[in-house]
Amino acid sequence: MITNAGLVAGSIVGVVFLIAGILLLKRKDRPGGAMVTVGAVFYLGAQLYGIAVLRPFVGRAFDERWHQQIATVEATATIGLLACAAGFVAHVMRHPKR
Repeated sequence: MITNAGLVAGSIVGVVFLIAGILLLKRKDRPGGAMVTVGAVFYLGAQLYGIAVLRPFVGRAFDERWHQQIATVEATATIGLLACAAGFVAHVMRHPKR
């Protein structure tokens, strides 16, 4: 049940990060905005794959193969989140405190 809720909430978080990356790109912050956008695409893609392909809501049996695919989805999502974090750090380092 926690995995199902995580997939749905993760999709919402992915959309928020994608919007943030697009807004940073529009502010002429190319390196940080690009990293956030790419990370958000990885993260959102992994979450949508988890929802669309693995179909956690149908009530299918959670066999070993399903758990392996969920682990792959989580690993890809983590890489996306790390890229988002690096993009935000790049943005902050480019615009130091005044």
